[in-house]
Amino acid sequence: MKHFIHIIITACLLGFSYLSQAQQQDNKGIISNESINLYTYPNPVVNKLNVKLSSNLKQQVYKVEIVNVVGKKLREQQLLDRNTTELSFNDLDDVPQGVYLVIARDEYGKILQSNKFLISK
Repeated sequence: MKHFIHIIITACLLGFSYLSQAQQQDNKGIISNESINLYTYPNPVVNKLNVKLSSNLKQQVYKVEIVNVVGKKLREQQLLDRNTTELSFNDLDDVPQGVYLVIARDEYGKILQSNKFLISK
């Protein structure tokens, strides 16, 4: 089991180092890719994670979740306003260091987009 978890974490960390030629950095330092509609910053995170939704994705998202690598939900925020493009998870002090996912879901629970991030203390 430890070997399996180590493989998953290594694969996720390798994904952080890959930046395609289509990616660009905007004036806030956010690295974006035209095909990705959910952005997270800063990365790595200490205690606050910011999530930015593209304009086409914000109309479809019902909630945004933070989950660990085995799929356990740690935090959740519902989007009450369809005009919201940014939200923050301010209470990550108690979350252990490691690799996590931000998942955007529609009202039926379908995953629309996800993104990896690292918590580093």
